[in-house]
Amino acid sequence: MADEPQQPEKAASDQPAALKASRLQGRIAALILWVKRSRLRMVIAGSLALIGLGSLFTAWSYVARLAITVEDPATLARALEALDNRNYEEARSIVRRMQQQEDASLTFGSALYVLGAVKASEAEDEWSIDRKRAVYLIAARYLQKAQVLGVPPIREGALKYLLGVSLIRGNQPQAGIDILENLLEDDRLPTTELHSLLTDANLATPDPDLEAALRHNEQVLKDPSLPDAKRAAAQIIRARIFGRLGKVEEAFAQLDSISSDFSHPALLKIVSGRLAITAAEKPFVDNEARTSLLNRAVNDLREAQRLEPLNGKLTRESMYWIGRSHEVRGDTASAVEQYDRISKLYGDTEESIVATIARADLARVNGQVEHALAGYRTVLETVGEPATYVNRLLSLSELKKRLLLAHAYFVKSKQFEQAVLLVDLFLPLFNQIEVTELQAKTYESWGNYRLAESTKDQSTHTAEHASTGRHHLRAAGRAYETLARLRFATAKFTDDLWLSADNYFRGQSYTNAARVLEEYLHHESRKYNAAALLQLGQCLLATKENDKAIVALQECIAMHPRGDAVYQARLECVRAYRHNGQIDKARDLLLTNLRGEELTPASPEWRDSLFALGELYYEQNQFEDAIKMLDEAVTRYPNASRTLLARYTIARAYHSSAKEPSKKMRLAKTENERLKNRKARDEKLEAALENYRVVQKQISVHDYSDSNMLLKALSRNCYMMQGSVLFQLNRFFEARIAYGNVSTLFQDEPFVLESFVHIANCWRRLNQPIKARGTIAQAKLVLGRLPKDTNFKVATNFNREKWASLLNEMEKW
Repeated sequence: MADEPQQPEKAASDQPAALKASRLQGRIAALILWVKRSRLRMVIAGSLALIGLGSLFTAWSYVARLAITVEDPATLARALEALDNRNYEEARSIVRRMQQQEDASLTFGSALYVLGAVKASEAEDEWSIDRKRAVYLIAARYLQKAQVLGVPPIREGALKYLLGVSLIRGNQPQAGIDILENLLEDDRLPTTELHSLLTDANLATPDPDLEAALRHNEQVLKDPSLPDAKRAAAQIIRARIFGRLGKVEEAFAQLDSISSDFSHPALLKIVSGRLAITAAEKPFVDNEARTSLLNRAVNDLREAQRLEPLNGKLTRESMYWIGRSHEVRGDTASAVEQYDRISKLYGDTEESIVATIARADLARVNGQVEHALAGYRTVLETVGEPATYVNRLLSLSELKKRLLLAHAYFVKSKQFEQAVLLVDLFLPLFNQIEVTELQAKTYESWGNYRLAESTKDQSTHTAEHASTGRHHLRAAGRAYETLARLRFATAKFTDDLWLSADNYFRGQSYTNAARVLEEYLHHESRKYNAAALLQLGQCLLATKENDKAIVALQECIAMHPRGDAVYQARLECVRAYRHNGQIDKARDLLLTNLRGEELTPASPEWRDSLFALGELYYEQNQFEDAIKMLDEAVTRYPNASRTLLARYTIARAYHSSAKEPSKKMRLAKTENERLKNRKARDEKLEAALENYRVVQKQISVHDYSDSNMLLKALSRNCYMMQGSVLFQLNRFFEARIAYGNVSTLFQDEPFVLESFVHIANCWRRLNQPIKARGTIAQAKLVLGRLPKDTNFKVATNFNREKWASLLNEMEKW
């Protein structure tokens, strides 16, 4: 009640303020109305408002900048100070502000040094191991650039130390070793920490340097101020190194020296179990001692699992070593079960990789090829790039060694397809050059094996083996050529070209072989020069470029008159001259080989020259000389591959030489002259018949198959020629039997029709026309059974219609 009189007074005091606000609003409304009445006034008013706002913002920014400059100046000294105080975010912020201000005191090297140090600190906070390595590598790149651009001299040692640490922890151990080794004499740096880092780095290289790691580890343990926990960790590392060096006793002694109150007893048990397995793997350990060691190992490893119940890294490692103990014991089934369990439970971990490759090795040895390849594929896909590979249980070099052993095993056991499939998986763990070289060698071995099998196997698969072998040799030629391109700038370039050409040549890819040989001769003037010229000539001969072949072969003969290749070059040049009709030059080269002092009858070139000279005489109708040379050849070399054909050529030479006395016999004017030439003819025919029969007998003993077309053709021709000789000797009944062999053995070929014609002629000479007509009728039946697409002109002079017409006509005789 006492407050009621005051309310009117308060209302009265608020009235002037309300009146003033009302007047201000009215004036503003009037001003807006005045501006809206004209477009010009609106533009002027808007421009003034924008100018006012811009001036206000500029003034505020200037004042704020002055305040910051005064309160927090950004200098290199402050950035380095923040870095030393581990205020990494502040250090990075200062560097960025200096870059924005374009401060002349900030060098690029110093800025990159600070940013690299900040990145290294961030790497320590990463929870993922892969992420941690990646960030360390980023830090290393910053620091490497800073080192190139330069930093203050007082910071050079710290930069190198931090760079070495970043490289080692970024999985570039060798680069880190090269840097830190040079810092060991710098008293300003933590020596013990340096040796500890170098120990880890030497163990982490692709090919671990265990001796170097042991030396650095010893220096760590010599530090009297080393805390107990770090000393125990260093002792465990030392025990592991001793174990890998095979010094099991020293390793166990090192473990025994570790304090009993060590905070990681599970780790001690794992190392102890691993050492027991290493001791059991040593040679000359008796079965009882091995069993005892393996039992101890399993007990220690299972105790480690009990002490580490979280299924972490130590559990996985103990599981792997239990599997390894089963393998050493010879219990393959238990080892496989354990390895499979690890692979399924722990995915892409280090232990899973080691277990998977161990399982694959066991599958390979047990003949489970597909399972083995699947395991190797899984490992290679998991490992990926070698730069990111880190595995305490299996170093990069050891992983590569095991994969190469698997590949060598497949090659040695003639499982070439599996070897090729495995090599195709090797990228990127192996580089392109290594993979290409392995591919080339694998295809080369595969091709050589198939060709060797084709010479042993006389079954219907002979041609298939040879064709497959040449296919693989051509693949080897392509791989070696690719390898040569990859190693163009190295000393191995020309050797790769030579191997490429050689495999192309043996794979009968003569065009490619000639192309690569020409390139080889362009780059290499001495090594394999004679052999390359010889092979080039052979390739050009195969592609019917005889003139070019002669040039290459004559260069070989002229440039290497005392080389081993010159004798074969003469033989190949003889072939080219014979194709070109230059018989005299061909004969001179053969006589040079035969009459020279360098070759003896024991040499292959002398042998081949003798055969070739006999064949050359035969082609020139010099039958007496041909018989003389070829008879010497088959007598000297009864088991040579050319002997059978040479014996057939002798028979043909005798047969052909009988034409001359036959002609003289027909033209003889006296009986004595006729009898003399008849005798000469019959002697030659008998000699021909004898040689045909020798060839036929050798073919029968050889037991030829349809796949050997040369032997098949020789057999057919021998029967036909025997029939021809016997017919000329008027021994018609024997001739009929010889022709009958053809009609019996070659019923499905057009050539059999000629044998029927000759048999009919024999029956007519024996004065049995009915049998002659019956033979012709039989020939007509055979003609009707032959497939419609039969190519008659391959083996006869007539087509189907002409044969039908001839047989119809003969049936009327």
